Amino acid sequence: MFLICGEALFDLFGEATNDDSIGFDARIGGSPFNVAMGLARLGEDSAFFGGISKDALGERLVQKFRTEGVSDRYILRTNYLTTLSLVQKDEHGSPAYTFYGSNAADRMVTEADLPTFGTPPLFLHIGSYTALVDPIAGALRALIERERARTLVSFDPNIRPTVVSDMALWRQNTEALIPLTDIVKVSDEDLALITPDISIEDTARNWLRSGVALVIVTRGGEGASVFAPGIELTVPGIKVAVEDTVGAGDTFQAALLAGLKELGATNRSALAALDEGQLKRLVEFAVQAAAVTCARRGANLPRKAELEKEWAALK
Repeated sequence: MFLICGEALFDLFGEATNDDSIGFDARIGGSPFNVAMGLARLGEDSAFFGGISKDALGERLVQKFRTEGVSDRYILRTNYLTTLSLVQKDEHGSPAYTFYGSNAADRMVTEADLPTFGTPPLFLHIGSYTALVDPIAGALRALIERERARTLVSFDPNIRPTVVSDMALWRQNTEALIPLTDIVKVSDEDLALITPDISIEDTARNWLRSGVALVIVTRGGEGASVFAPGIELTVPGIKVAVEDTVGAGDTFQAALLAGLKELGATNRSALAALDEGQLKRLVEFAVQAAAVTCARRGANLPRKAELEKEWAALK
């Protein structure tokens, strides 16, 4: 099982009108939600842990999880409201977010709410603002510390300045989580925010020295760079007609985790044993999956049938 922890919310895409009104296209989102959905669409056993409101929007979120085949067994239902995210795109289709979520359901999770497992998850993934804002951030750190001896930990910092504008806090939080993490996927844009005076290569190497086994830095249309002990390589991007990039990083993350399982890297020794060829094929697979999402509006992640050739090439 892949346990994906964090937020599920609604993205509101603003549309220009000819009068004083603003039209919105509301879509279910949130980085951890997308990763959980992406894994289920790739045929994996995916579960979500996080706070979901009992309001009407929360009901829609839970129903979407069920429709997509994501287990809702570990979802915490509360009376807090659902977070809303206003999304505006620039001329390149890149999104900017404004969050309305203080004291919302996705943040108000405590250590007392943590799930227990008969069989531990193969992978435990965290990221985005729920890895930073308390009380849920403290709860997730406690969950990692409790489970990391028997599961692999994946982390995507996924910086959201409109939630917390202080980059020093994001930097401190990231550096605190890195020693607890096996796999880090981070965008070059996020690194420019939290480590502006350190090169991507030096940051990745520092993280490897802290105990991380695999660092992947995504570079938008330029592809992604891979860092592991003794291995450094870059996989080029794929040219597509970009509708927008919403959910592209989450697609990459889901494909990365599913690909690791396909390669048998479900424990630390197997993860450390991956060679350069395997890592190259793994990231090529994730890049292809993200390209599919970029060609569609919103976080419409691909299904396994859309990536049959890439699956076959993975091994």
